[in-house]
Amino acid sequence: MSATNRFMNWSGVTFTPLNGSATTITGVTSVTVDSGGSVARFAGDGDRFVTTMVNDFNDPIITVHAADLASLRANPVGTVGTFTATHNDAKNGVGSGAVTYTVANAVIAACQVHGAHRQFGQGSLTIGTFSSDGVTNPISTSVAT
Repeated sequence: MSATNRFMNWSGVTFTPLNGSATTITGVTSVTVDSGGSVARFAGDGDRFVTTMVNDFNDPIITVHAADLASLRANPVGTVGTFTATHNDAKNGVGSGAVTYTVANAVIAACQVHGAHRQFGQGSLTIGTFSSDGVTNPISTSVAT
């Protein structure tokens, strides 16, 4: 079946520390991939509107929300590794059209867990990123065919 270009649910969400074993994160309710881009704007003379706009910096960040609190807390803040997550095609699952995000230079930046009386516990894991050379995007994207 051809890709729907519509997405539903996440699978294969893992964090693998350098020289360590993969931690699979289950109970994932959402993943946010934020390019963290900023733009510099210029206007001068008698301009009433911006006349030049350029992307001047990027600081990508990924946030995972999940019910598997143990996996979220498996690695301490500052741990460097690789993060992966697949956004499933709405009809084909991990098949044709699924988008996999991979961060080779991922850093555990924050972890929050919480739980209320008579409610499922929830937590969030924040993954910071860095570029090895200052130019290459640390987040790569692949689409299943």
